[in-house]
Amino acid sequence: MGDRTHVPDKLEGYLLQVRHALFELISFDDRVVSIEAIDDVAIETESEIIAEQTKSVLSSNNPSSNKAVVFWKTIYNWCKYIKDGMIDPKRMTLKYLIVSSHYLSIGSIAQSFAAARTEDEAERALEDARNELFDGESVEPNVSDECKLYVKYCFAAENKDIFTKIIMSLVIEIHEDSYDAELENKFAKQAIPPEYKDELFFAMLGWVQERIHQFTKENKPAYISSEEYRKELYKEIRGRDIRSILSAVSTEPNDAETGIEVKRHDTYIKQLEFISLDTTGIFEAASDYLRTKSEITLWSEKGLVSNHSFKAYDDKLKRIWDLEKRSNERIEYDDDIQKGQALYIKCQKEALNQKLQDSEVPCFFGSGRLHSLANEPSNKPEIGWHSNYVKLLEEQDKDG
Repeated sequence: MGDRTHVPDKLEGYLLQVRHALFELISFDDRVVSIEAIDDVAIETESEIIAEQTKSVLSSNNPSSNKAVVFWKTIYNWCKYIKDGMIDPKRMTLKYLIVSSHYLSIGSIAQSFAAARTEDEAERALEDARNELFDGESVEPNVSDECKLYVKYCFAAENKDIFTKIIMSLVIEIHEDSYDAELENKFAKQAIPPEYKDELFFAMLGWVQERIHQFTKENKPAYISSEEYRKELYKEIRGRDIRSILSAVSTEPNDAETGIEVKRHDTYIKQLEFISLDTTGIFEAASDYLRTKSEITLWSEKGLVSNHSFKAYDDKLKRIWDLEKRSNERIEYDDDIQKGQALYIKCQKEALNQKLQDSEVPCFFGSGRLHSLANEPSNKPEIGWHSNYVKLLEEQDKDG
């Protein structure tokens, strides 16, 4: 998906439950995906309920080993859910999803459970597990104290029928350092503009996270329908329709990057100092300038905008500057600084409404292009704000 260099770092900001909720929402069938309702993540359709326990593994711990506490706690919880009527055993699939940063070997008990599909196979798997965990006729399993409660409950005689149904419904899915790539590939297979794949991907991840957050603030489990997801995705796609808007594909420079740009003291920064623009305004200008440069590069690489269109856009801005400058000459100001500030504000305002290739552009773009025009050539820029900007630049050059 586009430039992959930034994707892993960005994905780390989204919890596995958020990412997996998105994974399950990418579907053509009508479903409701819940988070922390029936289970970590659950999928409900008219005919089926899939309850999913999600485990992220970065250490040497193996959540599928024979005596893993989290494995037996999951089985225990599923038993409780069925007993409490939260899950209909006739409609259920139980998934144990592991996302690992390294290779994991599935424990023999988990393997036998996942392979059993008939009642006879499930009962044999259950008996094999008992032989592995209990010594002879002992009623105490040979596991840690933390795990003992869960194992004893699962193997209690009164729970055998439920435990057997769980084994028959169990699916174990392990992703070894591949889950995020699988998620991105699944997302990319939807009918979305290829030039905006990355932006749409992170927009929808952010949307899922925000929807979950909204429910969490109300202390409720989150429920998101696939229909709701599709509507939001189409809205995001329409918002990036190249026929009506050129959406930003760059990221906003951080404070450190903007500070470095200001310290470079390029010509356009000097021009702003000539009209005594405050520090906030100068930092905003540097941010607009940097992001616009990045945007032009990315739009060009994606083939969204031609060089001819960029030139035509700049020509419009230069004409706006020239007209506003002439208009400004007819107005009395206290001094050239005040006059320059007025010209700057008028041009900034007009730039907001200018289209590129008959498409709207992000709000920072017009400002960024004005600063580019006020920056080159450095000895005599094409536009300026102070009435004597060329002379002032020459004097600065002489002073070194």
